[in-house]
Amino acid sequence: MKKENIAKSLILLSLCAILLYYVYTLFRIGALISYLLRLIFPLLIALFFHFLIDPIIDYFTNDRLSRKIVVTHLYLSFSLLFILSCYFLIPYLLDQCLLFYHRICDSQIMVNPIFSTFIHFLEDYQIINYFIDIFNGWTQAVIYWAGNILIALGISFYLSYDNLHLIEKTIIYLPFEKQGICMQTLKKLKLTTYQFMKSMILDFIFFFIMCLIPFFFINQNYAIWIALFLALTNLIPYVGPYIGGIPVIIYEFFIDQHLGYASFVVVMVLQYLESSYLQPYLFSRGIQIHPIYLIIALTFFGDLFGIVGMIFSPLLLSYVIFLVELLKNLHIREDIQRIMHHENE
Repeated sequence: MKKENIAKSLILLSLCAILLYYVYTLFRIGALISYLLRLIFPLLIALFFHFLIDPIIDYFTNDRLSRKIVVTHLYLSFSLLFILSCYFLIPYLLDQCLLFYHRICDSQIMVNPIFSTFIHFLEDYQIINYFIDIFNGWTQAVIYWAGNILIALGISFYLSYDNLHLIEKTIIYLPFEKQGICMQTLKKLKLTTYQFMKSMILDFIFFFIMCLIPFFFINQNYAIWIALFLALTNLIPYVGPYIGGIPVIIYEFFIDQHLGYASFVVVMVLQYLESSYLQPYLFSRGIQIHPIYLIIALTFFGDLFGIVGMIFSPLLLSYVIFLVELLKNLHIREDIQRIMHHENE
């Protein structure tokens, strides 16, 4: 009897899978799902911002300062910081990029003879154009993320100002005996998010300063750009130091062999100091995940969300782990088996 029920269930699941495949293909549900995800994507980012900023708002809120005043001042500070960054930092970085581009086009940068043949090879086979297309794709991704983040900031301001906790209000509709477990998991998610973001921002600031000081003496013209590039790529777990360090070393070797050796030594020393002292100190209370799982998450979320997904892959993986533990504690699998067994009887 049990074998017959298992066989019927397998046949039913196979038929449902085939039907879903044809419906998905014929009615182009994939394009519809992609369109709906693009629509709600700013809302998801807004929930993440609200999730992140809420502990800061609660910390400053007291009898003298109401929540609305704290939220207003906090978002005004974020807006002012964004405007100042756009006014001072972004034009400087653009000038540096344009200066580097014009110097290459006008042959003002003296390339080491060892690499001149290699550069001509890349130009002949249009490999440089391929890298330029990749860079254009990254630029479009940055513009897409920037637009979504601006919309998300407005939505998160509304959620924080009116103290709308959508996740908590959703949990209220669950059965009473399961609300406590969900609230505990939500607190763990908030604490993990806050600790991860705080550690990541501090790691970025300290590593940026550590990179800026030596590269100011190695290459004064592009010191800020190189330090910013190294600090950003260093946020990517495991592969980030190689993504950032190798291009910088190769670039310095293109210009001068001695600068290349100096950059190699500086990058190695900085990565040793950051991985041995700075990162363990900042992330000691953060996320503890096995490296194999983290590499899988790095590949999956990187393919799904690009470089942003690679940077936040430890946090996103911790969300998945917490949700899996929540499903185990809620005994959803046992409830489904109980319902199926009751129907079979």
